[in-house]
Amino acid sequence: MTTLGIILSSARPHRVGAQVAEWVRDSVPAGTEVDLIDLAALALPAFDEPDSPKAGRPRTTAHARAWAERIDALDAVVILTPQYNGSYPGALKNAIDYLYSEWADLPTVLVGYGWGAASEVLPVLEILMARVGADLVASIGLGFREDLSVDGEMFVAEEKTALLRERLAAIAAHAPVSVG
Repeated sequence: MTTLGIILSSARPHRVGAQVAEWVRDSVPAGTEVDLIDLAALALPAFDEPDSPKAGRPRTTAHARAWAERIDALDAVVILTPQYNGSYPGALKNAIDYLYSEWADLPTVLVGYGWGAASEVLPVLEILMARVGADLVASIGLGFREDLSVDGEMFVAEEKTALLRERLAAIAAHAPVSVG
């Protein structure tokens, strides 16, 4: 069975990320296990490990080890990001920076949302995920007015929903089968 992580990166109190996460979850192929990761609930502290994750040394804090294990257990991930001031939330950058090898070759779909269909944040996040070695499968931008309201009402265009379903199905079809 494929395990897909859906990372909800907004930590703001009045966010629409939960509705976007539900739209993604509704597009996940049957038989796929979903791990919804809410960075607000996870509440990772600012990076506090003594070494860079790229160094490959053992992690020293329980929260860093738990975060690494959670991402390492995934076959693929969808990262949901709002566009805040042209970029992604600090909680997302921090969560990505805690890890390195866990992102390598991990099939990744980016879903950005905001004004202008997240056209500023998605390219920036694509660069970051490429730097950590993720396998970028798709970037999908949702725009206020076109695809969702600022209150989180979803009315995403069918072609965007079809693209998401197609990419998630392809990921599920090629993910390794776990034995055990």
